[in-house]
Amino acid sequence: MTTPPPTDLPRTTAPRPGRFDEHRRKALHTLLLSTSAAFPLVGVTLYLRDGGTPLAWTVLLMSTLVWLLVWLCRRGHDVAAAHGLVLITLAAASVSTVLGGGVRSAGVFALMASMLLANTFLSRRKMLAVVAFGIALLAVVNLMEQRGLLPGLPTTTWGLWVIQTAVIAMLLISALAGQHRLREAFDRQAEALAAAEAAQAAQRDSQERFTALFRSNPVACLVQSIDRDVIVDCNQAFCTLSGYSREELVGAALPPMWIDPAEQLAFRSRVVSSGRVQGLAAKGQRRDGSVFDTQVHAELVQHGDERLLLTMVLDVSTETASRVALEKSRERFSKAFNFSPLGMTITRMSDGRFIEVNPANERVLGYTQADFAGKTATDAGVWLSDADRDHYVAALRREGRLVAYETRMRAKSGQVVDVRIWAEMIDIAGEECALSFTLNVAAEKQREAMLLTVAEGVSGETGEAFFRSLAEQLAKVIGADGVVIGELDSARRLNTLSLLWSGAHQPNHNCDISFTLCDQALTQPEMLLFENPAPGPMLLKPPFSDVDLSAFVGLPLRDADGSPVGLLSAVWRERPQLQPDFQALLTIFASRCNAELLRLRRDREILQLQSTLEQRVHERTEQLEYLNRELDSFAYTVSHDLKSPLRSIDGFSHLLREQMQERLNDDDRDMFDRIDTSVQRMSSLITDLLSLARVSQGSLQRMDVNLSELAEDVIRQERHRDPARAVQVKIEPGLMANCDARMAQIVLENLLGNAWKYTRHQAAATIEFGKALRPPGQAAVFFVRDNGAGFDMARAERLFKPFNRLHAASEFEGSGVGLATVRRIIERHGGHIRGEGEVGKGSVFEFSFGSGD
Repeated sequence: MTTPPPTDLPRTTAPRPGRFDEHRRKALHTLLLSTSAAFPLVGVTLYLRDGGTPLAWTVLLMSTLVWLLVWLCRRGHDVAAAHGLVLITLAAASVSTVLGGGVRSAGVFALMASMLLANTFLSRRKMLAVVAFGIALLAVVNLMEQRGLLPGLPTTTWGLWVIQTAVIAMLLISALAGQHRLREAFDRQAEALAAAEAAQAAQRDSQERFTALFRSNPVACLVQSIDRDVIVDCNQAFCTLSGYSREELVGAALPPMWIDPAEQLAFRSRVVSSGRVQGLAAKGQRRDGSVFDTQVHAELVQHGDERLLLTMVLDVSTETASRVALEKSRERFSKAFNFSPLGMTITRMSDGRFIEVNPANERVLGYTQADFAGKTATDAGVWLSDADRDHYVAALRREGRLVAYETRMRAKSGQVVDVRIWAEMIDIAGEECALSFTLNVAAEKQREAMLLTVAEGVSGETGEAFFRSLAEQLAKVIGADGVVIGELDSARRLNTLSLLWSGAHQPNHNCDISFTLCDQALTQPEMLLFENPAPGPMLLKPPFSDVDLSAFVGLPLRDADGSPVGLLSAVWRERPQLQPDFQALLTIFASRCNAELLRLRRDREILQLQSTLEQRVHERTEQLEYLNRELDSFAYTVSHDLKSPLRSIDGFSHLLREQMQERLNDDDRDMFDRIDTSVQRMSSLITDLLSLARVSQGSLQRMDVNLSELAEDVIRQERHRDPARAVQVKIEPGLMANCDARMAQIVLENLLGNAWKYTRHQAAATIEFGKALRPPGQAAVFFVRDNGAGFDMARAERLFKPFNRLHAASEFEGSGVGLATVRRIIERHGGHIRGEGEVGKGSVFEFSFGSGD
């Protein structure tokens, strides 16, 4: 199908034409130039041949018009120039045909040329009009020749016109077909060119995208030429990873970044053989020598005649370290879970199903891991009731964790036991779970009950009644058939203070214990336990020497200097089932017995001293100091033993409060709070009493001590305990003293601690520790000064007495033992201490460690 030509040539002001119109315009310009030369040449030729004929003048006139068309074309009027050329050619052909020889003249060829020009440069409608005009013109000229209207020309027939018309038609058809094929060729060429341009544009876009991706890729990327063994390109991430700049890398060989050359050779071999490498693990080295773990991905591509290797290097050091840390953490958790001596379980909160159970549960409640596998706590029968578990779950959900949660559970044997649970909520795969630690405290509860019984049984007794009560309680606690409490005399004979056998007290007596188990027990540092393979007689004194016994235990009772002063022993007919804390229980009884025996001996000594006081005036001071030391030891022992029943009171108070929680009213809770406060105050008093007694024991270890550093440590501890306070502390550097370092620490802790405490209500609290000016040769005197609450000097004599306080307990906490302890330490060093103060303006304490400074 013929594609119709455009109606008119586009003007230069129109949008840019296609490539076909551009070529046609160029053809028009060329044709006009050739015609502008041909027409004058033909006109001059006709003039020279025929003279000034109408035809010659017509051609010359048209030459002028052609030059006008050339001017129009140069001005950009291509459409008008094309129309004018067709019209001039048509007019010249018409005149030449009519005046120059009819249908046989050269004008016919000019007429056909005008038709071809119309086909090339005009629209189809105008081209058809020109063709119709030409055919009609030939018909008119043929008719005029037949009628003789053109004199001098031979007549013709209509056959010539038909032939000419057919020739014209064939020429036009051929021209149209050629034009159509030419347009198709141009269209295909244009399409191919457009496709090529689009492909080039896409390639440029792809290249730009690749370049942008390559440059901005956070993964280190490198392009190497395999053939030339040089780096073609690299991105910023690779420069950052390697430590080299891009200018140093591009065009050079790859720097030594592989730790193991064998890995590099294996990598290159795999790339060459398979064309790519995916996720190769290796060790890399940066420019500064640091090593990193990496994963290498590479692919070999052909670029023209050159092989390029595109490599991506991922620094996985952090991931590797995290993975190793996670594996170690899992391993540690697994070991801690499976080897923990506490019963550990992980249960689902929704239904209590066991997820993980460690082997220690068999020791806690008797259940094995197989007993809990795939079961819930209710199915396993651990909880006594669903209400107990619901209460536990509700408390755990409310608090998020439980610390020492006390309840009762059923052991595998069916026995109901007391347990203590530590639990915390954790998340496992989106499921709420509980990680719990279970401790069987049944034995502890029994021991607490026993100790409470002991404390109640012996706390109010003294003298012989005390020893009788202690023997009864000891036999009851350890299940002994006989108990002996005796005191050694100067002849190393044993005077019994209490003798219990088969539940009945026997008369006390004095006996020689040489070469017996009792004598052997006195030589032991702690406890002697002797067991017979089978029940039989033992090397003991009556009433135990003639009965079959299975076991004997003896503990020496010692004086402050370590010499034995008495014996606590027990015997069994049947082999006893010794509890794990058997020795600890026996030691508690022995310690209490030892304290009472020492008190009894000191009372005797005091009575003896009183009876001979006037005769021993010279020895009085020395004996009193000795007695004070022994009394300190006694106070230490008594205070130490008081802590056990005090803890029992505290524990049972909390247990009773929890059991009666729902039935308590406000008055009951207030009484419990008072009990707690009293217990805490009693514990503090015991602790302070122990500290006071301890400073009188042991020998001084004098050395050069940096008091400034000790003071810094004390202040650092105070700031840690009370970080919200802003206290200005001045400590003179380089303060040295010759003293016992441990006791100096206690002195500074009490003095600086008091300064910190009594400046609590000061907006700008200040504390100063320094050295007072003294004449050369005198002992150094140090001071602690503050601007706190101060004290009334009228009551200063009570400062260093135990349990005496100058401020109400509601104002400042404390037991009143701290300054007494300080004075005891200072006096042991041969020094002195004094304090001055003013109410509301602070205080200053001056002290010295004696001539050893």
